[in-house]
Amino acid sequence: MNNTELQVRLLTGTPVELIHEAFTDAFSEYEVKLDMPLEKLVEMMKTRDLNPEFSVGCFDGDLLVGFILTGYREINSQKVCYDGGTGVIKTYQRKGIGEMMLKELLLILRKKQIDRFVLEVLENNTPAIKLYEKHGFVKTRKLECFEIEKHELRPVPDRGFGITVTNPATLIQNEELYRLYPPTWQNEIQSVLNVSENYTCISLSCTSKILGYGFIHKNKGDIPQIGILEEWKQWGLESHLIAELAKHTESEKLIMLNVEYNNYLGETFRKLGFRNTVNQWEMVL
Repeated sequence: MNNTELQVRLLTGTPVELIHEAFTDAFSEYEVKLDMPLEKLVEMMKTRDLNPEFSVGCFDGDLLVGFILTGYREINSQKVCYDGGTGVIKTYQRKGIGEMMLKELLLILRKKQIDRFVLEVLENNTPAIKLYEKHGFVKTRKLECFEIEKHELRPVPDRGFGITVTNPATLIQNEELYRLYPPTWQNEIQSVLNVSENYTCISLSCTSKILGYGFIHKNKGDIPQIGILEEWKQWGLESHLIAELAKHTESEKLIMLNVEYNNYLGETFRKLGFRNTVNQWEMVL
């Protein structure tokens, strides 16, 4: 294989089956086990606004050997992109293809006048961190990932809160009041709304005032967001929300990715019995 025979180009028009094949191969030995059948990849792309017109692939003839799946959103009048997955198939790894794709993608994004490019990288993936830093990315914050088996959740006493299944769209106008930290791309309310049929939103109220809310994926057990009013933080609402959310997923495991490091929610999760599985850096160009 000669790098000069490889071609990096946009993934516009590339069949999703081809992307899925490369994705499965590239992440088959990843530190975090990924279960990604085709329908889950399609859902992920929809959830995170991963857009072929902003994504690149590396091709050896007709074979897709690498990819950077890139999301695009307009946020606060800024054009923002997000690395939703960078991978190279096993037989082509350690040949500089990742950097080759990144260079080409950055040129494309500059032409498209993108204001910011955001990504997350496992904290112990030193080669990737060095590559991103070399190309101008800076670490903005550390993120913790947590999980717990449903059967490990402790019983929560009834404190008389009103518990309602809520339309997530109704929370958008007041989201700032409940925000514990700015959510990462995949946990933004926009990500939930993109596939709202796959999520349940629970709100916790007292005398008809919503004190907190949470989302959970009906099948996977992912909790993208928990929000609590400032004056009700650390009053134990978190355990009530978690216990209620657990009733609305088929998964035997609850997972919360990308909790901002040193936020009180991480400490609360530890007290509730959650395990800190991996940590990531958010990096921005």
